Amino acid sequence: MIEITGEGREIIAGGRSIRTIVRATVMIGPGGKLISLRIMPLALIVSGDDRQWAISIDGEPADVELLLDMIS
Repeated sequence: MIEITGEGREIIAGGRSIRTIVRATVMIGPGGKLISLRIMPLALIVSGDDRQWAISIDGEPADVELLLDMIS
């Protein structure tokens, strides 16, 4: 099983940028065949007016710096 946290598509709304943070879990079977792929949204990072906010989607606390460290 392989698990990776990354950034989904960026959405631009007016003067704000909304970035989705997702976790993808992949299960590879015999012969390298894909058995399972699960993508779970974790949080949104909203940027605008020289500030950033994190909005949790999965119910866990969301911190902008921690989320950015997870995807870099």
